[in-house]
Amino acid sequence: MYRYTLCLIRKHDQWLLLNRQKQPAMGMWNGVGGKIEPGESPAESVIRETFEETGLTLTAVQFSGTILLQADETVGIYLFLAELPSDQLLVTPLATREGILDWKQLDWILHPDNTGVISNLKTYLPHVLKQTTPQLHTFHYDGHRLLEHHISALEKTIH
Repeated sequence: MYRYTLCLIRKHDQWLLLNRQKQPAMGMWNGVGGKIEPGESPAESVIRETFEETGLTLTAVQFSGTILLQADETVGIYLFLAELPSDQLLVTPLATREGILDWKQLDWILHPDNTGVISNLKTYLPHVLKQTTPQLHTFHYDGHRLLEHHISALEKTIH
């Protein structure tokens, strides 16, 4: 069920987002990540996916919870936070094969009139930044319309 990873990378007071050029979430700003390959741990996957999508080599990621998207099918995502390593630089905006990378201010990401950010990011990010332990964020959708968002404690963490 949990086949994907997502990473939100911070540089001071900015967050690295990707405006995707293909489905899913084409044209929407979100973190970077992707599918977990056979034999990979979620942390290994998010480090690999981050490198593939950004060229950044993360040495440490913080497991911050899981996201469960329930609609016609159920999609599970492992969520990670990371700090931009001090020895690395990423100048943006930067066009890549996945889309456009850019550093964005938190207030821009969370602004209620900002319809370009994937909607669930604006819902769970404030909770993730305040939490002290990883949590499960469950979203119920009717098509693309969000019906409910629930937060619950995770029964176990990952390594």
